[in-house]
Amino acid sequence: MADDKETGFKVSDRRQFNADGTPRESLVDNQTPADEAGSAGQNEAARVISFPGDKSKERGTAAKPAPGPSGAGEQPLPADQHRLPEASLEGLINMLAVEAVMHLGLIEGPMGGRSVDLEAARHVIDMLGVVQNKTQGNLTDEEAELLENVLADLRMQFVGISRGR
Repeated sequence: MADDKETGFKVSDRRQFNADGTPRESLVDNQTPADEAGSAGQNEAARVISFPGDKSKERGTAAKPAPGPSGAGEQPLPADQHRLPEASLEGLINMLAVEAVMHLGLIEGPMGGRSVDLEAARHVIDMLGVVQNKTQGNLTDEEAELLENVLADLRMQFVGISRGR
């Protein structure tokens, strides 16, 4: 009897391209998520799982695609261009340093605007100090010098800003 019971989800393939990269002729199901949401109360099995980008394309309010290397913006990027940078100590130091500088109000935050949050800046600088203490003796000369220089600069900026307030 459990085999007859529906799960309540319908998965539809809404990809615009075939596996070989050629455009698909037509989508299997042309019903929009908004239509399905309206009928979901009537039929729970009509729910569809889709990606956020698919909804905006179907409603005609597609977000502006990021331009690719050729500037076309319409072609999907090859898989190797979607990779994140390699994880490294330098990347970690830079990430924490940028966060500290943002909290010091020296650069704009992710939502725009600048604000000074000395407690958050102190916390991030202290985190970098922990990285320095815990990795002592295990870093290359370049890594140790980078960490020392970043910490010295951030500490000087912190003192200057905290005294100016």
